[in-house]
Formats: sequence, structure tokens, C-alpha cells
Amino acid sequence: MKDLRKIESYLDKLRIKEKDGEEMKIYAEVLDGRTLKTLYKLSAKGYITAMGGVISTGKEANVFYADGVFDGKEVAMAVKIYRMETSEFDKMDEYLFGDERFDMRRISPKEKVYIWTEKEFRNLERAKEAGVSVPQPFTYMKNVLLMEFIGENELPAPTLIEIGRELKEFGVEEIFSDVVENMKKLYQKAKLVHADLSEYNIMYFDKVYFIDMGQAVTLKHPMVESYLKRDVRNVIRFFSKFGVKADFDEILNEVKGD
Repeated sequence: MKDLRKIESYLDKLRIKEKDGEEMKIYAEVLDGRTLKTLYKLSAKGYITAMGGVISTGKEANVFYADGVFDGKEVAMAVKIYRMETSEFDKMDEYLFGDERFDMRRISPKEKVYIWTEKEFRNLERAKEAGVSVPQPFTYMKNVLLMEFIGENELPAPTLIEIGRELKEFGVEEIFSDVVENMKKLYQKAKLVHADLSEYNIMYFDKVYFIDMGQAVTLKHPMVESYLKRDVRNVIRFFSKFGVKADFDEILNEVKGD
């Protein structure tokens, strides 16, 4: 009962755009009091001006829409909130423990979630600086990441899997080339490999956007070659369904700049 009152207290403090019972119920169901407190702090700092609806929910994270301010400008934000209580992070150890940027000794499960959030922010920042098409990262705090919302009218841009057969209408060859070009920039300039690239985490909104960058690793990671090959195979496999013919070794060498 005490926790419920705490959650209701922070829900009242947050400016939620669609403050009907259903929207409030979703917030209360997927967010704990500690996370709502973090959202309130980000709101108090001026980043979040109004929380909107749910973009997606998953075992690992929930994503909400928000109106916000970054660098003095009004922006549409995606608020990605990693779940504090999830078994999914056990699967993420291999991406964390091989990353030289983080000291993984003696960390608690809670700290692991915080490090993962920071890792995604830093990966997005690094990719953006290298010219890779990713959402602009704004800031992060604990298990909450604020970044650019890709879409319009509070509706997120579709992923390639969601577009499906209609992808042909947008020019499949051009989209494939766009994906490969971004993989090249990610590898050669950002010195990162996505490590989970597929049709499920590539959005299309006039151009492609790589999303879900939390597991992306640096080129010093012991498994980087294996992850890169998997990314290349996934991309070729998906686009081959639309008649795109691509040689694995050629694309791998192109991405690496060999």
C-alpha cells in the first residue's frame, strides 16, 4: 500500500499529457516508484515537459513518448526506461564484460542496469558523432535514457519488419545500400559493431535509423568479429527476400574497409 501511494504521488507530479485512467494505469503497471522518481527529476531539470503515451513495452525496456527541451529547443523525445527487475540482463553479460569502457567487477544487478543505460547513451553519442543514422541522444539518468523520437504525430517510424512487403515501394536496393553505408560508418568511424542488427531494429523514416544500441561493442571486444559477421548475415538474409543479391564476403570487406 505504501509503494502504491508513492507511485501515485509521483504520477501526480509528472505532467502526463493523456491523463485518463488507462494511461495512468499503464504507467503504474510498468514503472516502479524509483523510476518515477527519476522521471520526475528529469522533468524538474527541464528535459521533460510532458510525458505522452506508450511507444513500446518489452521484457527488457519500455519506451514512452514525451515533449521535451534539449539545448534550449523544444523536441519530441523517446523515453527509454530499462526495467529494474528483469532476468533479460543475464543474457547481456557477454556484451558488458568484454567492453573495456566499463569496470564490471563486483557490480549488483541494479548497477548492471544503470551501466547498460549509460552504455547505450555512449554508443548513440559515438555513432552520431561518426555520422551514423541513429536517434540523437539527449541525456540519461540511472535506468532512463532520453533520445530523439523518430516518427511523427507521436507515432513511431516503422521498423523494416513492420513495413514488410511494402518495402518494395520505397526502393529496396537503395535501402539496402543505406544500411550497408551506416554499418561502414559505425565500424570504420565510430569503431563500433551493433552486435544485434536485423530488420527488427532498423527503422525507416525517409532514411534508415539504427536503434537499440545498448549491446553495441567496440572493436576491442573479444567477440567483435563474430558479432559483425552475424550482423552482415542478418542484413543479407532479410534483403534477399526482396530479390537483393549480395555476397557475404564482399559486404563484410566493404563494411570493414578491407
